[in-house]
Amino acid sequence: MSGAPAGRTRVVTIGGGTGSSVLLTGLNEYADRLHLFAIVTTFDDGGSSGKLRQRFGIPALGDIRRCIAALLPKSPNRQYLRDQFEFRFEKATDLKGDAYGNLLLLLAIQKHGNLSKAINELTSALRLNGHVIPASEEPSNLSAKLKDGTIIQGETCIDHRTDAPSAMDRVYLDPSVPANPHAINAIRSAHAIILGPGDLFTSVVPNLLPTGMSEAIQSSRAKIIQVCNISPRKGQANTLRASDFPKTIHRHISPNRRQESTKRTVDTIIVNAHSQAEQTDQIEIDDALYDAVNQVLVKDVADPQIPSRHDPHKLAATLVRYLGATAIND
Repeated sequence: MSGAPAGRTRVVTIGGGTGSSVLLTGLNEYADRLHLFAIVTTFDDGGSSGKLRQRFGIPALGDIRRCIAALLPKSPNRQYLRDQFEFRFEKATDLKGDAYGNLLLLLAIQKHGNLSKAINELTSALRLNGHVIPASEEPSNLSAKLKDGTIIQGETCIDHRTDAPSAMDRVYLDPSVPANPHAINAIRSAHAIILGPGDLFTSVVPNLLPTGMSEAIQSSRAKIIQVCNISPRKGQANTLRASDFPKTIHRHISPNRRQESTKRTVDTIIVNAHSQAEQTDQIEIDDALYDAVNQVLVKDVADPQIPSRHDPHKLAATLVRYLGATAIND
Protein backbone atom coordinates (compact mmCIF):
# COMPACT_ATOMS: atom_id res chain seq x y z
CA MET A 1 0.00 0.00 0.00
CA SER A 2 1.48 3.33 -1.01
CA GLY A 3 1.77 6.39 1.24
CA ALA A 4 -0.55 9.34 0.97
CA PRO A 5 -0.14 11.59 -2.08
CA ALA A 6 1.58 14.87 -1.25
CA GLY A 7 -0.74 17.39 0.38
CA ARG A 8 -3.50 14.95 1.26
CA THR A 9 -4.65 14.19 4.78
CA ARG A 10 -4.37 10.52 5.72
CA VAL A 11 -7.72 9.56 7.23
CA VAL A 12 -8.44 6.14 8.74
CA THR A 13 -12.08 5.24 9.29
CA ILE A 14 -12.93 2.42 11.70
CA GLY A 15 -16.33 0.74 11.66
CA GLY A 16 -18.61 -1.39 9.56
CA GLY A 17 -22.18 -1.86 8.43
CA THR A 18 -24.24 0.95 6.97
CA GLY A 19 -22.47 3.58 9.06
CA SER A 20 -19.07 3.18 7.42
CA SER A 21 -20.51 3.10 3.92
CA VAL A 22 -22.47 6.32 4.61
CA LEU A 23 -19.35 8.04 5.96
CA LEU A 24 -17.15 6.88 3.07
CA THR A 25 -19.76 7.88 0.49
CA GLY A 26 -19.49 11.43 1.78
CA LEU A 27 -15.70 11.50 2.22
CA ASN A 28 -15.29 10.04 -1.26
CA GLU A 29 -16.34 13.41 -2.67
CA TYR A 30 -13.16 14.92 -1.17
CA ALA A 31 -10.76 12.45 -2.80
CA ASP A 32 -8.64 15.35 -4.03
CA ARG A 33 -7.64 16.24 -0.46
CA LEU A 34 -8.08 13.03 1.55
CA HIS A 35 -6.27 9.71 1.35
CA LEU A 36 -8.74 7.23 2.81
CA PHE A 37 -8.09 3.95 4.62
CA ALA A 38 -11.22 2.11 5.79
CA ILE A 39 -10.64 -0.49 8.50
CA VAL A 40 -13.65 -2.78 8.52
CA THR A 41 -14.97 -5.40 10.91
CA THR A 42 -14.89 -9.00 9.67
CA PHE A 43 -16.69 -10.82 12.47
CA ASP A 44 -20.30 -10.87 11.24
CA ASP A 45 -21.91 -14.30 11.21
CA GLY A 46 -25.31 -13.70 9.60
CA GLY A 47 -26.75 -13.37 6.11
CA SER A 48 -24.73 -13.98 2.96
CA SER A 49 -21.47 -13.15 4.77
CA GLY A 50 -22.18 -15.70 7.47
CA LYS A 51 -23.08 -18.41 4.97
CA LEU A 52 -19.90 -17.90 2.95
CA ARG A 53 -17.82 -17.65 6.12
CA GLN A 54 -19.14 -20.95 7.42
CA ARG A 55 -18.73 -22.74 4.10
CA PHE A 56 -15.30 -21.43 3.09
CA GLY A 57 -13.70 -20.56 6.43
CA ILE A 58 -13.11 -16.92 5.51
CA PRO A 59 -13.72 -13.66 7.40
CA ALA A 60 -17.06 -11.95 6.84
CA LEU A 61 -17.20 -10.01 3.56
CA GLY A 62 -20.40 -7.93 3.73
CA ASP A 63 -19.02 -4.77 5.32
CA ILE A 64 -15.96 -4.90 3.07
CA ARG A 65 -18.28 -5.07 0.05
CA ARG A 66 -20.24 -2.01 1.19
CA CYS A 67 -17.08 0.03 1.72
CA ILE A 68 -15.68 -0.90 -1.69
CA ALA A 69 -18.91 0.25 -3.30
CA ALA A 70 -18.80 3.52 -1.33
CA LEU A 71 -15.28 4.32 -2.59
CA LEU A 72 -15.97 3.85 -6.29
CA PRO A 73 -14.65 6.84 -8.24
CA LYS A 74 -17.00 9.35 -9.80
CA SER A 75 -17.95 8.18 -13.29
CA PRO A 76 -21.08 7.61 -15.40
CA ASN A 77 -20.94 3.94 -14.34
CA ARG A 78 -20.61 4.47 -10.58
CA GLN A 79 -24.26 3.92 -9.66
CA TYR A 80 -24.46 0.91 -11.98
CA LEU A 81 -21.43 -0.67 -10.29
CA ARG A 82 -22.83 0.07 -6.84
CA ASP A 83 -26.10 -1.61 -7.79
CA GLN A 84 -24.19 -4.62 -9.09
CA PHE A 85 -22.21 -4.98 -5.87
CA GLU A 86 -25.40 -4.89 -3.82
CA PHE A 87 -27.43 -7.17 -6.12
CA ARG A 88 -28.72 -10.26 -4.32
CA PHE A 89 -29.80 -13.48 -5.97
CA GLU A 90 -33.44 -14.21 -5.16
CA LYS A 91 -34.33 -17.50 -6.86
CA ALA A 92 -34.35 -20.65 -4.76
CA THR A 93 -30.83 -21.85 -5.54
CA ASP A 94 -27.61 -22.26 -3.58
CA LEU A 95 -26.98 -18.58 -4.31
CA LYS A 96 -30.25 -17.33 -2.82
CA GLY A 97 -29.57 -14.30 -0.64
CA ASP A 98 -25.95 -13.96 -1.70
CA ALA A 99 -24.73 -10.52 -2.72
CA TYR A 100 -22.87 -10.35 -6.01
CA GLY A 101 -20.10 -8.29 -4.42
CA ASN A 102 -19.51 -10.98 -1.78
CA LEU A 103 -19.13 -13.63 -4.48
CA LEU A 104 -16.73 -11.41 -6.42
CA LEU A 105 -14.59 -11.08 -3.31
CA LEU A 106 -14.78 -14.84 -2.72
CA LEU A 107 -13.50 -15.51 -6.24
CA ALA A 108 -10.61 -13.11 -5.71
CA ILE A 109 -9.75 -14.80 -2.38
CA GLN A 110 -9.68 -18.20 -4.03
CA LYS A 111 -7.44 -16.81 -6.75
CA HIS A 112 -4.95 -15.15 -4.37
CA GLY A 113 -5.44 -17.20 -1.19
CA ASN A 114 -5.51 -14.01 0.87
CA LEU A 115 -8.26 -11.51 1.67
CA SER A 116 -6.06 -8.40 1.59
CA LYS A 117 -4.61 -9.38 -1.79
CA ALA A 118 -8.13 -10.00 -3.09
CA ILE A 119 -9.24 -6.55 -1.95
CA ASN A 120 -6.14 -4.92 -3.43
CA GLU A 121 -6.90 -6.51 -6.80
CA LEU A 122 -10.42 -5.06 -6.78
CA THR A 123 -9.13 -1.71 -5.50
CA SER A 124 -6.74 -1.49 -8.45
CA ALA A 125 -9.21 -2.77 -11.03
CA LEU A 126 -11.97 -0.41 -9.88
CA ARG A 127 -9.58 2.50 -9.17
CA LEU A 128 -11.06 3.09 -5.76
CA ASN A 129 -10.52 6.39 -3.98
CA GLY A 130 -8.85 4.75 -1.02
CA HIS A 131 -8.09 1.41 0.59
CA VAL A 132 -10.40 -1.05 2.34
CA ILE A 133 -8.62 -3.04 5.06
CA PRO A 134 -10.11 -5.96 7.01
CA ALA A 135 -9.47 -5.61 10.75
CA SER A 136 -8.08 -9.15 10.75
CA GLU A 137 -7.31 -11.74 8.09
CA GLU A 138 -8.57 -14.50 10.36
CA PRO A 139 -12.18 -15.34 11.25
CA SER A 140 -13.31 -15.15 14.86
CA ASN A 141 -16.52 -15.01 16.84
CA LEU A 142 -17.86 -11.95 18.61
CA SER A 143 -19.32 -12.40 22.10
CA ALA A 144 -20.79 -9.92 24.55
CA LYS A 145 -20.89 -9.76 28.32
CA LEU A 146 -23.81 -7.93 29.92
CA LYS A 147 -23.47 -6.06 33.18
CA ASP A 148 -25.46 -8.77 34.95
CA GLY A 149 -22.89 -11.34 33.84
CA THR A 150 -24.94 -12.86 30.98
CA ILE A 151 -22.88 -13.94 27.96
CA ILE A 152 -24.28 -13.61 24.43
CA GLN A 153 -22.41 -15.46 21.70
CA GLY A 154 -22.39 -14.45 18.05
CA GLU A 155 -22.62 -11.10 16.30
CA THR A 156 -26.11 -11.84 14.98
CA CYS A 157 -27.46 -12.64 18.46
CA ILE A 158 -25.92 -9.44 19.84
CA ASP A 159 -27.13 -7.35 16.93
CA HIS A 160 -30.70 -8.67 16.99
CA ARG A 161 -31.19 -8.54 20.75
CA THR A 162 -34.40 -6.58 21.21
CA ASP A 163 -34.92 -7.06 24.93
CA ALA A 164 -32.59 -5.25 27.30
CA PRO A 165 -32.82 -6.74 30.80
CA SER A 166 -29.23 -5.67 31.38
CA ALA A 167 -26.97 -3.13 29.70
CA MET A 168 -24.00 -4.13 27.56
CA ASP A 169 -20.68 -4.22 29.38
CA ARG A 170 -18.11 -5.27 26.81
CA VAL A 171 -17.55 -7.41 23.73
CA TYR A 172 -14.64 -9.73 22.99
CA LEU A 173 -13.35 -12.13 20.35
CA ASP A 174 -13.22 -15.90 20.74
CA PRO A 175 -10.70 -17.00 19.64
CA SER A 176 -8.28 -14.10 19.84
CA VAL A 177 -6.89 -13.16 16.42
CA PRO A 178 -4.05 -10.85 15.32
CA ALA A 179 -4.74 -7.48 13.77
CA ASN A 180 -4.13 -7.09 10.06
CA PRO A 181 -0.61 -5.61 9.64
CA HIS A 182 -2.00 -3.27 6.94
CA ALA A 183 -4.47 -1.90 9.49
CA ILE A 184 -1.67 -1.33 12.02
CA ASN A 185 0.42 0.49 9.41
CA ALA A 186 -2.52 2.67 8.35
CA ILE A 187 -3.14 3.70 11.97
CA ARG A 188 0.53 4.47 12.58
CA SER A 189 0.71 6.81 9.59
CA ALA A 190 -2.73 8.43 10.04
CA HIS A 191 -3.33 12.13 10.57
CA ALA A 192 -6.89 11.44 11.75
CA ILE A 193 -8.77 8.33 12.92
CA ILE A 194 -12.57 8.39 12.69
CA LEU A 195 -14.55 5.93 14.82
CA GLY A 196 -18.09 5.27 13.60
CA PRO A 197 -20.83 5.95 12.95
CA GLY A 198 -22.41 2.54 13.33
CA ASP A 199 -23.57 0.04 15.92
CA LEU A 200 -21.15 0.63 18.79
CA PHE A 201 -20.76 -2.95 19.99
CA THR A 202 -21.03 -4.86 16.69
CA SER A 203 -19.59 -2.50 14.06
CA VAL A 204 -17.13 -0.12 15.74
CA VAL A 205 -15.65 -1.76 18.85
CA PRO A 206 -14.96 -5.17 17.20
CA ASN A 207 -12.27 -3.50 15.09
CA LEU A 208 -10.38 -2.58 18.27
CA LEU A 209 -10.24 -6.17 19.56
CA PRO A 210 -7.67 -7.99 17.36
CA THR A 211 -4.30 -8.29 19.06
CA GLY A 212 -2.16 -5.22 18.43
CA MET A 213 -4.95 -2.87 17.37
CA SER A 214 -5.50 -1.07 20.68
CA GLU A 215 -1.74 -0.60 21.16
CA ALA A 216 -1.46 0.95 17.70
CA ILE A 217 -4.26 3.41 18.44
CA GLN A 218 -2.86 4.28 21.86
CA SER A 219 0.56 5.06 20.37
CA SER A 220 -0.81 6.92 17.33
CA ARG A 221 -0.24 10.67 17.07
CA ALA A 222 -3.42 11.03 15.02
CA LYS A 223 -6.43 13.02 16.14
CA ILE A 224 -9.10 10.54 17.20
CA ILE A 225 -12.61 11.61 16.20
CA GLN A 226 -15.78 9.73 17.11
CA VAL A 227 -19.08 10.14 15.29
CA CYS A 228 -21.82 9.50 17.82
CA ASN A 229 -24.90 7.66 16.60
CA ILE A 230 -28.03 9.76 16.24
CA SER A 231 -30.53 7.23 17.55
CA PRO A 232 -30.13 4.38 20.05
CA ARG A 233 -30.01 0.78 18.88
CA LYS A 234 -32.51 -1.27 20.86
CA GLY A 235 -30.76 -3.98 22.85
CA GLN A 236 -27.33 -2.41 22.28
CA ALA A 237 -27.33 1.29 22.99
CA ASN A 238 -30.82 2.11 24.19
CA THR A 239 -29.44 2.70 27.70
CA LEU A 240 -26.48 4.79 26.55
CA ARG A 241 -26.05 8.53 26.61
CA ALA A 242 -23.62 10.39 24.36
CA SER A 243 -20.84 10.30 26.98
CA ASP A 244 -21.00 6.50 27.03
CA PHE A 245 -19.77 6.30 23.43
CA PRO A 246 -16.22 7.62 24.02
CA LYS A 247 -16.13 5.91 27.42
CA THR A 248 -16.91 2.57 25.74
CA ILE A 249 -14.10 3.10 23.25
CA HIS A 250 -11.68 3.91 26.06
CA ARG A 251 -12.77 0.90 28.10
CA HIS A 252 -12.12 -1.49 25.22
CA ILE A 253 -8.82 0.06 24.22
CA SER A 254 -7.64 0.22 27.84
CA PRO A 255 -9.40 -2.75 29.45
CA ASN A 256 -7.29 -2.57 32.61
CA ARG A 257 -8.36 1.00 33.34
CA ARG A 258 -11.57 1.90 35.11
CA GLN A 259 -14.22 3.52 32.95
CA GLU A 260 -14.12 6.52 35.28
CA SER A 261 -10.45 7.17 34.45
CA THR A 262 -9.64 10.78 33.58
CA LYS A 263 -7.53 9.59 30.64
CA ARG A 264 -9.22 10.25 27.29
CA THR A 265 -8.97 8.19 24.14
CA VAL A 266 -11.27 10.25 21.90
CA ASP A 267 -10.14 13.82 21.18
CA THR A 268 -13.26 15.10 19.42
CA ILE A 269 -16.81 13.80 19.11
CA ILE A 270 -19.44 14.85 16.58
CA VAL A 271 -23.03 14.68 17.80
CA ASN A 272 -26.15 15.60 15.91
CA ALA A 273 -27.91 18.84 16.83
CA HIS A 274 -31.33 17.72 18.05
CA SER A 275 -34.35 19.28 16.40
CA GLN A 276 -37.76 19.54 18.01
CA ALA A 277 -39.26 18.79 14.61
CA GLU A 278 -37.60 15.38 14.38
CA GLN A 279 -40.01 12.62 15.29
CA THR A 280 -37.41 10.10 16.41
CA ASP A 281 -35.69 9.07 19.62
CA GLN A 282 -32.22 10.53 19.83
CA ILE A 283 -29.27 9.79 22.05
CA GLU A 284 -29.08 12.26 24.91
CA ILE A 285 -26.26 14.79 24.85
CA ASP A 286 -25.41 14.74 28.55
CA ASP A 287 -23.12 17.02 30.55
CA ALA A 288 -20.64 14.21 31.21
CA LEU A 289 -19.80 14.18 27.49
CA TYR A 290 -17.85 17.41 27.90
CA ASP A 291 -15.61 15.73 30.47
CA ALA A 292 -15.14 12.57 28.41
CA VAL A 293 -13.56 14.25 25.36
CA ASN A 294 -11.54 17.37 24.64
CA GLN A 295 -13.95 18.83 22.09
CA VAL A 296 -17.65 18.38 21.33
CA LEU A 297 -18.98 19.44 17.93
CA VAL A 298 -22.78 19.69 17.88
CA LYS A 299 -23.76 19.88 14.22
CA ASP A 300 -26.72 19.14 11.97
CA VAL A 301 -25.55 15.91 10.36
CA ALA A 302 -28.89 14.04 10.12
CA ASP A 303 -30.46 12.85 6.89
CA PRO A 304 -33.59 14.98 6.41
CA GLN A 305 -35.42 12.01 4.87
CA ILE A 306 -34.36 9.51 7.57
CA PRO A 307 -33.58 11.59 10.69
CA SER A 308 -32.25 8.58 12.59
CA ARG A 309 -29.37 8.26 10.10
CA HIS A 310 -26.46 10.46 9.13
CA ASP A 311 -26.48 12.39 5.89
CA PRO A 312 -23.24 11.44 4.09
CA HIS A 313 -22.65 14.90 2.64
CA LYS A 314 -23.41 16.84 5.83
CA LEU A 315 -21.23 14.52 7.89
CA ALA A 316 -18.33 14.61 5.45
CA ALA A 317 -18.50 18.40 5.14
CA THR A 318 -18.37 18.73 8.94
CA LEU A 319 -15.35 16.44 9.16
CA VAL A 320 -13.48 18.12 6.31
CA ARG A 321 -14.05 21.55 7.85
CA TYR A 322 -12.73 20.23 11.16
CA LEU A 323 -9.66 18.68 9.53
CA GLY A 324 -8.94 21.91 7.67
CA ALA A 325 -9.48 24.13 10.70
CA THR A 326 -7.03 22.11 12.81
CA ALA A 327 -4.37 21.91 10.07
CA ILE A 328 -4.28 18.24 10.95
CA ASN A 329 -1.93 17.18 8.15
CA ASP A 330 0.95 19.38 9.26
